[in-house]
Amino acid sequence: MRRRIALVPVDARPVTCDLAGQITRIAGWEVLTPPKEILGFLRNPGDIDGVHQWLVETADHVEGFVLSMDMIHYGGLVPSRITRDSREAVSKRTKLLSLLKDKYPSKPILAFSSTMRISDSYVNEEEKLYWSDYGRDLFTYSFHSHRFEKTKSSEAEAKMLASYNQVPTDILKDYLQTRERNAMINLSLIEYVESGIVDTLVFPQDDTAEYGMNIREQERLHEEILQRRLFDQVYIYPGADEVACVLVAKLVFQLEGINAPTFYPFFSGETGAFQNALYEDRPLIESVKGQVYALGGFIEDVQNADIRLAVNVPGRRQGEIALRNHLSEVDTPDRNIGEWLRKLHHFLKDGKPVAIVDLAYANGADPAMIIPLLSKIDISCLSGFAAWNTAGNSIGTVVAQAAMVHLRQLRYDDLGNVPTKELTEQLILRFLDDFVYQSIVRSKVREQYDETTLSKEQLLKVVKENFLPEAEVFFQEKGMKNTLSQWDIQIENVFLPWERTFEIGMDLSLKPKYGL
Repeated sequence: MRRRIALVPVDARPVTCDLAGQITRIAGWEVLTPPKEILGFLRNPGDIDGVHQWLVETADHVEGFVLSMDMIHYGGLVPSRITRDSREAVSKRTKLLSLLKDKYPSKPILAFSSTMRISDSYVNEEEKLYWSDYGRDLFTYSFHSHRFEKTKSSEAEAKMLASYNQVPTDILKDYLQTRERNAMINLSLIEYVESGIVDTLVFPQDDTAEYGMNIREQERLHEEILQRRLFDQVYIYPGADEVACVLVAKLVFQLEGINAPTFYPFFSGETGAFQNALYEDRPLIESVKGQVYALGGFIEDVQNADIRLAVNVPGRRQGEIALRNHLSEVDTPDRNIGEWLRKLHHFLKDGKPVAIVDLAYANGADPAMIIPLLSKIDISCLSGFAAWNTAGNSIGTVVAQAAMVHLRQLRYDDLGNVPTKELTEQLILRFLDDFVYQSIVRSKVREQYDETTLSKEQLLKVVKENFLPEAEVFFQEKGMKNTLSQWDIQIENVFLPWERTFEIGMDLSLKPKYGL
C-alpha cells in the first residue's frame, strides 16, 4: 500500500492539483487532494468550509500535510487577489493549522502562501474588475513608488506621481487595502512557524519584477524571518503553481528519513544564467538555488552531486513563446546549445540522474533545443523535464521529478536508469504540454482565432483539431522511438481546465508492451 500525504492545492488545475501526485507516484507515494468540484474555478472561490472539512476527515489517513494557505484563507490563488473578506474573517481560518497540530503533533505541516502579484497588463481575468481600466497604471505606481523609495531617482518620482494621478482615489484605496490584508496575513503565518505548528513555510513570489509593492512586502517578510532566525524553515523565492510539487517531495524525504539530493546545474550559456527571467526578480542561477534549497538540498560539484540538472537558458533575455515576445534575444551566440547537449549526453552515460529544465522561454519549450534533443537522446533516459509557465514553475517541477527518481533508485539498486510507468507518463505529459501544446499549438490557435469570440465548445474543438495531429508528429520523433517500443501510449482526453488557451489538460493511457 502506498504511503499517503494530504495536499490542499491552490486550485483545481492539473499543474496545481494533479502534478504533485503524478510526480510522487514515481517514488511509490500517494497524494490525496479534495474533490475538484469544491476547489473553485478561476475567479470563483473554492468551498472553504468544504475544504476544511475534507482535511479534517482525511487527516487520520495520511502521514503529513502540504497546505495552500491561499485556498484555506481565500478559496484559491485568484480569489486571494479579489475577495473582499475582512482580515479578521481570514485570520480565523488560520486556526485550522492549530487544530491539526493539536490532534496530530507528530505529523508535519508544510504550508505555502503567495505574496500577491501585480500584473503589468489591462487583463482583469485574474484580477479585480477595474484592472481592465487601471491595471498598468497600478503596476507603474507600484513599481516606481518602490523604486523611488530605494533609489531616490527623479525619473522614478515623476513616473510614480503621473501614474498615481491616473488612478481614482477609491480604486487605489481598495487595492492598497487588499494588499495590506494579504501582507498582514502572511506575516502572521511566521508566528505559526516560530510556535512549532508549521514545520516549513514558503512565500512564493507570484509574477514579480525588480521593484514593486510585492517586493516591499517580501523585504518585510525577509526581515521578520531573519530577526526570528527562521531562515531554515521559511523560504521566499519566485514561483507559485509548482510549490506543491517541491513541498510534497520535501515531505516525502522527511518522512522517509533520507537526506534530499544534491544538484549540479550546468547552463547552456553564462550570460543567460545571470539574467532575470520574465516575471521574476533575480537571476536564473539564483532561482535554481532557491528551488533546490526549498526541497532540502544544495548545489554540489559535478562529481559529488546526486543529480545533474541541465538548464537551458536564453542567450540574452527570456522570451515569451506563445505571445511571440523577445524572440530575437533568445537564440543568440551568447549560448551554445550544441556543447550543452554534448555534455548532457556524456552525463547520461554515467548512470546518475540527468534532468532538463528549459528556461529559454516563459510558457513553452525552446524549439532550438528540443528538436536537436529529440534527434539525439531518448527522452525516457531523462529523470525530469519541464518548460511551463514561469522559470520558477519549471525549475520546481524538475527538481521534484528528479528527486523522486533519485529516491526510487536509492530503494532499488537494480533499477539503474530503467524508466518506470510513472516516470514515463510524467515525461510524456510534460513534453506534450510544454512543447507540443505551448510552443506549437497555442501560438497557431492564437494566430488563427480570437478566443474571446468562441464558445467554450468551439474553443476546445479548435484546440483538439490542432493539438492531436501535432502530438502524432511528436510521437514519430527519433527521441520517442525507444519509449514507443516499450509502451503503447494513447491520449484519451483533452480539455481546457479554465476554458481558455493559456493551459491545457489531458489524460494519458500507458500500457506496457511485451509483458513489461
